[in-house]
Amino acid sequence: MKNTILILLTLATFSTFAQPRNNEKIEAMRVAFITNRLNFTPEESQKFWPVYNAFRADMKTLRKNFRADDKDGTPLTADQRLEFDQKKLNLKLTYKPQLEAAIGKEKMNQLMAAEEAFKKELVRIMQERRR
Repeated sequence: MKNTILILLTLATFSTFAQPRNNEKIEAMRVAFITNRLNFTPEESQKFWPVYNAFRADMKTLRKNFRADDKDGTPLTADQRLEFDQKKLNLKLTYKPQLEAAIGKEKMNQLMAAEEAFKKELVRIMQERRR
Protein backbone atom coordinates (compact mmCIF):
# COMPACT_ATOMS: atom_id res chain seq x y z
CA MET A 1 0.00 0.00 0.00
CA LYS A 2 2.78 2.44 0.90
CA ASN A 3 4.54 1.71 -2.39
CA THR A 4 1.33 2.38 -4.31
CA ILE A 5 0.94 5.76 -2.59
CA LEU A 6 4.55 6.59 -3.33
CA ILE A 7 4.15 5.65 -7.00
CA LEU A 8 0.99 7.76 -7.29
CA LEU A 9 2.73 10.71 -5.65
CA THR A 10 5.69 10.27 -7.97
CA LEU A 11 3.48 10.13 -11.05
CA ALA A 12 1.53 13.19 -9.95
CA THR A 13 4.74 15.09 -9.41
CA PHE A 14 6.20 13.79 -12.67
CA SER A 15 3.32 15.30 -14.61
CA THR A 16 3.88 18.72 -13.05
CA PHE A 17 7.66 19.14 -13.42
CA ALA A 18 7.19 21.74 -16.18
CA GLN A 19 5.12 23.94 -13.90
CA PRO A 20 6.47 26.63 -11.56
CA ARG A 21 7.56 25.81 -8.03
CA ASN A 22 9.40 22.64 -8.99
CA ASN A 23 11.55 22.90 -5.89
CA GLU A 24 8.49 22.85 -3.64
CA LYS A 25 7.18 19.79 -5.43
CA ILE A 26 10.51 18.03 -5.21
CA GLU A 27 10.68 18.79 -1.50
CA ALA A 28 7.16 17.42 -1.05
CA MET A 29 8.27 14.26 -2.84
CA ARG A 30 11.33 14.08 -0.57
CA VAL A 31 9.17 14.35 2.56
CA ALA A 32 6.80 11.63 1.32
CA PHE A 33 9.69 9.39 0.30
CA ILE A 34 11.52 9.72 3.62
CA THR A 35 8.32 9.34 5.63
CA ASN A 36 7.46 6.19 3.70
CA ARG A 37 10.93 4.69 4.08
CA LEU A 38 11.50 5.47 7.76
CA ASN A 39 7.98 4.88 9.09
CA PHE A 40 8.32 7.41 11.92
CA THR A 41 6.40 7.23 15.16
CA PRO A 42 4.52 10.46 15.92
CA GLU A 43 7.15 11.36 18.54
CA GLU A 44 10.02 10.73 16.12
CA SER A 45 8.31 12.75 13.43
CA GLN A 46 7.73 15.68 15.77
CA LYS A 47 11.41 15.73 16.76
CA PHE A 48 12.86 14.86 13.35
CA TRP A 49 11.26 17.27 10.88
CA PRO A 50 12.30 20.59 12.47
CA VAL A 51 15.93 19.43 12.67
CA TYR A 52 15.89 17.95 9.17
CA ASN A 53 14.28 21.07 7.72
CA ALA A 54 16.93 23.25 9.36
CA PHE A 55 19.61 20.96 7.90
CA ARG A 56 18.06 21.21 4.42
CA ALA A 57 17.84 25.01 4.71
CA ASP A 58 21.51 25.25 5.71
CA MET A 59 22.48 22.91 2.86
CA LYS A 60 20.51 25.06 0.42
CA THR A 61 22.33 28.18 1.63
CA LEU A 62 25.68 26.41 1.25
CA ARG A 63 24.85 25.39 -2.34
CA LYS A 64 23.62 28.89 -3.17
CA ASN A 65 26.88 30.38 -1.90
CA PHE A 66 28.86 27.82 -3.88
CA ARG A 67 27.00 28.74 -7.08
CA ALA A 68 27.52 32.43 -6.35
CA ASP A 69 31.27 31.80 -6.31
CA ASP A 70 30.96 30.30 -9.82
CA LYS A 71 28.91 33.10 -11.44
CA ASP A 72 31.81 34.70 -13.29
CA GLY A 73 32.06 31.62 -15.51
CA THR A 74 35.52 30.67 -14.39
CA PRO A 75 35.77 26.91 -13.91
CA LEU A 76 36.18 25.91 -10.29
CA THR A 77 39.50 24.55 -9.23
CA ALA A 78 39.92 21.16 -7.64
CA ASP A 79 40.66 22.89 -4.34
CA GLN A 80 37.39 24.87 -4.54
CA ARG A 81 35.39 21.72 -5.24
CA LEU A 82 37.06 19.87 -2.39
CA GLU A 83 36.44 22.80 -0.07
CA PHE A 84 32.74 22.70 -1.00
CA ASP A 85 32.62 18.94 -0.39
CA GLN A 86 34.28 19.46 3.00
CA LYS A 87 31.73 22.14 3.94
CA LYS A 88 28.88 19.76 3.03
CA LEU A 89 30.46 17.01 5.11
CA ASN A 90 30.96 19.38 8.05
CA LEU A 91 27.31 20.40 7.86
CA LYS A 92 26.20 16.76 7.87
CA LEU A 93 28.45 16.03 10.83
CA THR A 94 27.02 19.04 12.68
CA TYR A 95 23.44 17.83 12.27
CA LYS A 96 24.08 14.09 12.74
CA PRO A 97 23.92 14.10 16.58
CA GLN A 98 20.67 16.09 16.55
CA LEU A 99 19.08 13.78 13.99
CA GLU A 100 20.24 10.68 15.87
CA ALA A 101 18.77 12.10 19.07
CA ALA A 102 15.45 12.51 17.29
CA ILE A 103 15.24 9.15 15.50
CA GLY A 104 18.03 6.89 16.77
CA LYS A 105 21.09 5.44 15.06
CA GLU A 106 19.26 2.75 13.08
CA LYS A 107 16.84 5.19 11.51
CA MET A 108 19.71 7.61 10.91
CA ASN A 109 21.32 4.88 8.80
CA GLN A 110 18.00 4.37 7.03
CA LEU A 111 17.72 8.13 6.46
CA MET A 112 21.06 8.28 4.70
CA ALA A 113 20.08 5.35 2.49
CA ALA A 114 16.66 6.92 1.81
CA GLU A 115 18.25 10.20 0.75
CA GLU A 116 20.46 8.38 -1.76
CA ALA A 117 17.51 6.32 -3.02
CA PHE A 118 15.47 9.50 -3.42
CA LYS A 119 18.20 11.13 -5.52
CA LYS A 120 18.30 8.07 -7.78
CA GLU A 121 14.51 8.04 -8.07
CA LEU A 122 14.45 11.73 -8.93
CA VAL A 123 17.08 11.24 -11.64
CA ARG A 124 15.08 8.31 -13.03
CA ILE A 125 11.89 10.40 -13.17
CA MET A 126 13.68 13.26 -14.88
CA GLN A 127 15.22 10.90 -17.45
CA GLU A 128 11.82 9.39 -18.19
CA ARG A 129 10.39 12.85 -18.62
CA ARG A 130 13.03 13.73 -21.22
CA ARG A 131 12.12 10.69 -23.31
